[in-house]
Amino acid sequence: MEHAPAMIVGLPDMMHALRQESRRIMAENKGDYVAEHMAILGRLTAAGLVTGKEAATLLDLYKLGFDAGEPKGDARKAYFETRDVYAKMLATEGTSPVALVVASAALGSFEVSEGDDGSTTVSIARVSYGQSLAGIGAGIGSLIGGPAGGVLGGAIGGLLGGMVDDKKGKK
Repeated sequence: MEHAPAMIVGLPDMMHALRQESRRIMAENKGDYVAEHMAILGRLTAAGLVTGKEAATLLDLYKLGFDAGEPKGDARKAYFETRDVYAKMLATEGTSPVALVVASAALGSFEVSEGDDGSTTVSIARVSYGQSLAGIGAGIGSLIGGPAGGVLGGAIGGLLGGMVDDKKGKK
């Protein structure tokens, strides 16, 4: 079995960079979560990791999840809409792997659970960080290892964002 120690050694650095970049983007946008996500997608587009059309779709997914997390939002409806968009992205030839990892983080921001009575409950954090941190991680990871690094960084960012969401609690 072949090992790639450079990637293993680089993970703590990538995680640190992801936290620093997250703080910078949040401070720059003064609590406007949609503007934060637009800044993230702008960087991914400028780096050639996602197309403008993919960035627009990812922003729509972010807004869908954001609205679903509001007190009067419909998490169940948003989950199924997000799942449909993600499925279309998966089925579209040439979709950027970085766009796919960010979209999968959007879908992963929802939690689907089955009740004892067979009912299904869908929930999402009021403001989910999974998709945003996946985008930041993808941008940083691409600096280290191109598109493949972007996918790895996006997965790490999405995981960290999901952990933040779990700590904050779901709606």
